[in-house]
Amino acid sequence: MIMSENTERTLRKAFFAYLILMFSFSAHAQVMNTQVKTIFANFNTTLLLNIDNSAVEFEFNTFEDYHNGVGSHNGDYYSEGSIAATTNWELSFMAAEPFLHDDGVTTMPLDNLGVTVKWTGYNKVKNRAKNQAKALESSEVTLIEQQGNKSNAGDETANSFILYWQLGTGDGNMNSQSIFDQDLKKGSYSTSVEFIVSEAL
Repeated sequence: MIMSENTERTLRKAFFAYLILMFSFSAHAQVMNTQVKTIFANFNTTLLLNIDNSAVEFEFNTFEDYHNGVGSHNGDYYSEGSIAATTNWELSFMAAEPFLHDDGVTTMPLDNLGVTVKWTGYNKVKNRAKNQAKALESSEVTLIEQQGNKSNAGDETANSFILYWQLGTGDGNMNSQSIFDQDLKKGSYSTSVEFIVSEAL
């Protein structure tokens, strides 16, 4: 069928109008509605200290024991320990009570007891009791801490150690008088030692 020029022009306008309508409808269909969700992440500090809590008992029997003391670094009196930490840390120790005789009255100076530390973990740390004993005190004494800016965070394998105990040896800053020279009352003495692991700030 042959359309007139006017009819063809009218159809083109209608088709163009239809395209515009479709485009306009499509554009309106892409309108979006959004919401914002807040996410929180809490990184809490974890410090887990594990030390063998078996009692350490020193026996003084001979003159040599009384003059030279008992125990040494790499000796027979030791406790194994480890720390699991998600942050840098330091370890200290202190007396939780006096070194008391079983009579309930007489005391022995705390600094007769000392400890050295053998580091067995793979982290790098500053060991303040590596070569010489640190004497027990009534206030905290630092044993291990962070070395410079090197992180000591890690699990028990990264942060393992052995505590070697000694009594009356005069090593490091321990009491320089022998147990014999102090002329302490014979009998049994006991104290409790507290270990503290804290976040390095």
